Amino acid sequence: MRSIRVQLLGWLLPGFVLVCTVAIFGVYYSAQQAIEADLDARLSRLAGSARLALRNQTTAGTGASRGPGLRAFVAKEEFQSPGQYFELWTSTGEPERRSPNLGNADLPPPPKSMHDAIRYNGTLRDGERVRVSTMQYPQGGGNPPLAFAVALSRREGEARLSRLLTDLAIGGIGCCAVLCLLSALALKVAMRPLAQVGEKAAAMGAGSLHERFDAEAMPSEIAPLVARLNDLMARLEQGFERERRFSGYLAHELRTPLAAIRATSEVAAKWPEQSSPDDFHEITQATMRLQQTVDSLLLLSRVETASADVTSQPVELSALVEECLTLHLDRAKQRELTFDLQHDPSLIVETDPHLLRIIVSNLIANATDYAPQGTAIVIAATNGDPFLRVGNPAPDLTSEDIPHLFDRLWRKDATRSDAAHAGLGLSIASSCAVALELVLTAELGESGTLQMSLHSKK
Repeated sequence: MRSIRVQLLGWLLPGFVLVCTVAIFGVYYSAQQAIEADLDARLSRLAGSARLALRNQTTAGTGASRGPGLRAFVAKEEFQSPGQYFELWTSTGEPERRSPNLGNADLPPPPKSMHDAIRYNGTLRDGERVRVSTMQYPQGGGNPPLAFAVALSRREGEARLSRLLTDLAIGGIGCCAVLCLLSALALKVAMRPLAQVGEKAAAMGAGSLHERFDAEAMPSEIAPLVARLNDLMARLEQGFERERRFSGYLAHELRTPLAAIRATSEVAAKWPEQSSPDDFHEITQATMRLQQTVDSLLLLSRVETASADVTSQPVELSALVEECLTLHLDRAKQRELTFDLQHDPSLIVETDPHLLRIIVSNLIANATDYAPQGTAIVIAATNGDPFLRVGNPAPDLTSEDIPHLFDRLWRKDATRSDAAHAGLGLSIASSCAVALELVLTAELGESGTLQMSLHSKK
């Protein structure tokens, strides 16, 4: 299982290392440029002093003693100890004079084609790296100029750069370690609300579905997830509540006919001479009511698991409605009901005809059984959304009853004692609609008309 914390650290830690590495090289490069600039500035001042001494020198000819300006320059104490050097070459490129601290070594000679002062890097015989500035030394009598060079050691600057690089590496490693530790602690603290949500969810059970997560106390990134969890908890609570109501309704539906069967059979067994065909008729009726309830429950179970067996084919909706309507004409005549059929004969829908027939039949049966006597039932099958509507007056229903219409075994209290209804017709119709990926809705109009609508799922 992939951990969010590990994934975040996997992205952050290489990022920290990269940033620290870039910062180290940036600081090192800046320091290197500053040291180079300082070395060049010092070398420029030294070369300027040498150039002034050469300009003020006097010469009596080749091989003569050098002027006092040059002698004063080469006699500086700085040329006695390592770090600052000079050297004078003859016109043929042979060393004529060098600073005492060079010993028998020579500075890197200038190019033979030199016509002016130049600056370059070089290395002494002992491996010391130097920065050299070479200039021409004029001679009188038409003799070619000599080459004179001054140099500064790069050892101090390189040592500073080495110390700086070491310090930067140690500091970078320490900085990365601290950043990694802080990131791990920050992620641990940031992920704590999510862990608390998981712990609370793990501790919840059927008896604590009424509890909710505190979305306001959560970080903004987790709050939407917590809100969805609260919605899920609400749906679970409603589902468990429906199951509890279903258990109560089912117990009531089974207890009444069973009690009638038991009472009648006990009386018949105790006083057989007083039993009559009516007693057995009552047992038969109670048994049929039990069988009707059980058959409806089995049908509901099959419908809820029939999504894999659903077939789709063209169905003439108007013909199917008329077929289902024919099944309920006798019941409608008994209750003096009339049907207002509004349909488009050319309407074709792609669906499973068996499941759609169950939906239409149950909707018409519900309207036929519960519409007040002598009223009209409106059935509309048109090309639109919803494509099927069944409406009937429902003066006994309230807006609070509408959400329970599709609950299993739910019936209005006024009809609770009616043995002809098990309260499963609309539940079966709703489950069939779900299997067909349709939506069955119920709406109570202002005039007290209950309208059942079948929609295509959008």
